[in-house]
Amino acid sequence: MRSDRMNRSSVLVVRPKQLGTARLVAELQARGWEAVPIESFDVAIAEARICEFPVVLLDLGSAAARLQPAGRSTFPPDADSDEAPLSRGLQALRDFRQASPTSQIVLLVDGSMDLATCCQAVTYGAASFVQWRDHEPIDPILDRLAQARSRYLAALEEGRELHSGNVFDQTGLAGQSQAMARLLLQAKRAAMISDAPVLIYGESGTGKQLLSEAIHRMDPKRRPKPFLTVNCAAITGSLAESLLFGHRKGAFTGATEDRPGYFRAANGGTLLLDEISELEKPLQPKLLRVLQENCVLPVGDDTERKVDVRVIAACNRPLPVLVEQGEFRLDLYQRLNVITLNVPPLRDRPEDIPPLVRFFLRRYASYYPHPITSVDDRVYELLAHSIGSGNVRELENVVRQILVFKRAGTRIELSDIPPGLIERQTGRGKGRSVDSDLTAAIAAMLDQGTFTLPEMLDRVEAMILREALSRRDSTHSQLARQLGLSRRTFYNKLRKHDLPGKQG
Repeated sequence: MRSDRMNRSSVLVVRPKQLGTARLVAELQARGWEAVPIESFDVAIAEARICEFPVVLLDLGSAAARLQPAGRSTFPPDADSDEAPLSRGLQALRDFRQASPTSQIVLLVDGSMDLATCCQAVTYGAASFVQWRDHEPIDPILDRLAQARSRYLAALEEGRELHSGNVFDQTGLAGQSQAMARLLLQAKRAAMISDAPVLIYGESGTGKQLLSEAIHRMDPKRRPKPFLTVNCAAITGSLAESLLFGHRKGAFTGATEDRPGYFRAANGGTLLLDEISELEKPLQPKLLRVLQENCVLPVGDDTERKVDVRVIAACNRPLPVLVEQGEFRLDLYQRLNVITLNVPPLRDRPEDIPPLVRFFLRRYASYYPHPITSVDDRVYELLAHSIGSGNVRELENVVRQILVFKRAGTRIELSDIPPGLIERQTGRGKGRSVDSDLTAAIAAMLDQGTFTLPEMLDRVEAMILREALSRRDSTHSQLARQLGLSRRTFYNKLRKHDLPGKQG
């Protein structure tokens, strides 16, 4: 059983007994480090399996040589063949990383080691490297060891937070997966230590806006100030600049009064630019200037106004690809891409489904006359295999449908799943005709006996829009064209049915 080193300044020095090794260990001890020298690489691995060292100073040359007592080699049988020493050293480094995954390994290399080799070693599990010869001062080594110790302590703290689950309570988001916990920890750090722009990637419906709101809440400076959202796909034409940056009275026909625009309205707080990939090209250089200068120039004004806004940009399409295609400015992408967060799709974190279902049951409790006290575990399992590209938003809609059609009882059972829903989600009903799917939906509403024809038509329209929004490969503009609607009509219908007007 492994034990932790109580002294966080412990360092395992893995290096053969050369002229300078004793001096190195003595100077490390004189500078406050508990240096434990070990000459044999295999003995060092055995020691690391028993006792966790926060920091390991590993001589890459000794790792390549695999200095160990006869008969105790853990290296493959052909290690003494013509394989290059560097390859043996990197394999040995990987062995040590597997034996002690939390230790921060600092490589000690001499001046003959090229930079490419050092970088390759970092990909094999080293935290950093330092070039040093026996006769030189140890100050560079001390710097690297201090950095490694800080990373080790940060990793310990992160591990405690991940296992405690407190990060979900702090952000107000539902979940329990390690993937989302790590993401929320990253978001927490971004909120508390930096005002830099945040770029959030994720498929439609994964919760990019909720993550943005959580970042705003976790920022102690900006929390009391406004959090505003602008859908970049919805602001087009001549009024787009006015909506973002404001205008003066009389600047254009219809400008009957001064308007501040989104940036000034969010001053001191946070502005989410949703669907940033859909921002019209004429607006991109103007947004870039605002990000660079922290100033906006209202339409019809000749005086710039200072603003202090954290900008969060969200999109479901990779901006680097759009840059290559000439649809998005490289300099704007570079300005936005300071802190990048990737929201994983729900299919990659099915363990988040139970807490999300419980969250939505609480949110929509008014849909059902009696409180829901439990959910059959088989329902969770079924949902984990049926939720598709709609992600969390799709799961939310499923919960709402379950509550609308539930007839009795305070427990969600498999029988409460709406007819035809699972077949549609899993694709088992792909062979069915469009008419049969509509017939099933209409039959369910007629069975209720409480819907008028206009109400049923509204519900069918809402179903079509929800399904359209779940298509992660289509933008709102493309969906509107596919449905034969103008974008204005499309967004009016989303508002009518209380559907999200933003993909995020």
